[in-house]
Amino acid sequence: MSRTNSILILIAMVVTAGSLAVVLDVQFGFPLAQAATLGLGFLFVLLLAQQLAERRKDRQWLETRIDEISAVAGDSNTEIAKLSSRLTRLEQTLALRVREENEPLAAEVEVVGHLLKQVAEGLAELETQVERKVGDLSARADAMAARQTAMMPPEPSRAEREPRRAEPYPMRQPESPAQSMQSSALFVTDTPKVPSAFGREVEKLIRSEAIELHLQPIVTLPQRKVRYYEVLTRLKGADGLINAAEFIPAAIEQRAIAKLDTFQVIRSFQILKRLTQRNSEVGLFVNLATESLSSSGFFREFQSFLSQNKAVADLVLFELSQSAMRDIGPLEMESLKAIADMGYRFSLDGVSDFRMDFRRLSDLGFRMVKVNAERLLGRQPVVTGDIHLEDMAGHMQRQGLTLIVDKVEQEGQVIDLLDYNITLAQGFLFSAPRQVRPEVLGAAAPAAPVTSGRQAANLR
Repeated sequence: MSRTNSILILIAMVVTAGSLAVVLDVQFGFPLAQAATLGLGFLFVLLLAQQLAERRKDRQWLETRIDEISAVAGDSNTEIAKLSSRLTRLEQTLALRVREENEPLAAEVEVVGHLLKQVAEGLAELETQVERKVGDLSARADAMAARQTAMMPPEPSRAEREPRRAEPYPMRQPESPAQSMQSSALFVTDTPKVPSAFGREVEKLIRSEAIELHLQPIVTLPQRKVRYYEVLTRLKGADGLINAAEFIPAAIEQRAIAKLDTFQVIRSFQILKRLTQRNSEVGLFVNLATESLSSSGFFREFQSFLSQNKAVADLVLFELSQSAMRDIGPLEMESLKAIADMGYRFSLDGVSDFRMDFRRLSDLGFRMVKVNAERLLGRQPVVTGDIHLEDMAGHMQRQGLTLIVDKVEQEGQVIDLLDYNITLAQGFLFSAPRQVRPEVLGAAAPAAPVTSGRQAANLR
């Protein structure tokens, strides 16, 4: 009820009560005080009746509203029940529908995976056959060269030798023209591909495992405490040891680099087993060629071996050169990702250009970057980009990498490197590479998981 109506009703009640008091006083002769009292009582009765009427009306309105809300709630419950039943039916049928729709796709994926496996196995077998054929051709080339040397006249003069270069090889006369053409085509095609004597020697030494492993420490600065060791390979040639920088290109050319990396990785884990017996924090740097990562036969065995030795993954860093990383292909990149997924990390060696995307390398699993001491100190050519050499260590640290300075050979270099905030260094100043004793390499089974080892001092 509006405020105006309430005021009018109150005025009417007052007028009615006053009129009753006047009538009682005038008509019925009630005393004025008694008539006023009865009029006031009548007014209270009217107010009480009005209040009860208002409450009853409000209660009816509220009950009406509650009934309407209950009806709406009932409708909502009905709709919710319908939606719930529809969702239940959808849950029951969705899984079946998804399974029915995905079964053909899963079958196709399985078939594709099987085909890819067959292709990989076929490529591995083909690669083995190619390597075998290359070895046969090398042996044939050696035999042919020996026969030619035996058939040539002794001590010919220079004038006599010149015409011989333009003539065919002094082979015996073929039995037919077709055989003659085939033989000529063979020599024309294969002669430029005949490996050099040094290349054949490198291949022979690697396949006969005439390999020595040496360790060179990587120390902390300024304490000079050994933190890592790098495994360095040497070939035992007839005239002495052959350094890796000399024989690695020949090993890649002769397709023997995978064999070398297999030997080196297995023996390195045996060394790590000895190193960690007395110092579980000493890590190992193992050089790895990207050409080996593209060999399916090598990588399958390599991945299986690393999976067996995941317990020491945090102590092993595989080292790759910056030049190799510039030319790396998608297959090698996927191999690196697979190795990183097992917990192993990488080091970038031979850095001469600091304009690389080092953040991308860090995301790929690289944790160390090696640079020549003379390059970092500005005494040899190096490409720095926008970062000063003095700030390079801090820049690498912000990218998630640690800068290692190698080829440190003078005390003066150490003093300068401390000003550059270098914490790890390697070089002849701290220790020359030392050979690992053969009995150490033969002490553990090659494929056994590595769990412990001894100090490097006991390996020499």
